[in-house]
Amino acid sequence: MDIRALYDLYPDSSIDLWEERKAVAHSSLILVVHPVFWYSVPALLKKWFDEVLAYGFAYGNGGDAVKGKGVLWIPSLGTGYRDGEFPGEVEISEVEAPIRRMWTFCGAKWLDPEIIDSRQPLTPEQFSSIIDSLADRIADWESYHV
Repeated sequence: MDIRALYDLYPDSSIDLWEERKAVAHSSLILVVHPVFWYSVPALLKKWFDEVLAYGFAYGNGGDAVKGKGVLWIPSLGTGYRDGEFPGEVEISEVEAPIRRMWTFCGAKWLDPEIIDSRQPLTPEQFSSIIDSLADRIADWESYHV
């Protein structure tokens, strides 16, 4: 498993496209883990989407590097998220839609999201349960796709 912590890798926001595309190309399952900021992804992740998942690599003529790969979206929902909704009648499915559409447009297989409700600090038991669930899902994917 290759962990790509974007803000640690690129504190200056200058993404190494070669390294990121190499990581994508060598993966069968891509986990997209991030906090939800203003109903979207953090700025550096958006930049990563725009630059790494470009024409000729992720879609379009010769762009099949993402085709058939699994994508598991793992948003962390903090302040403002209540009972499946954000303030102003926005639902998590609305936040998910453009991210899901982007990946499926590139030919990836979108897996059911693993939504982390982090409005309150997680207890050790809750955190362990999330990790166990993710480990099971990753193992299931790998047993059929690696």
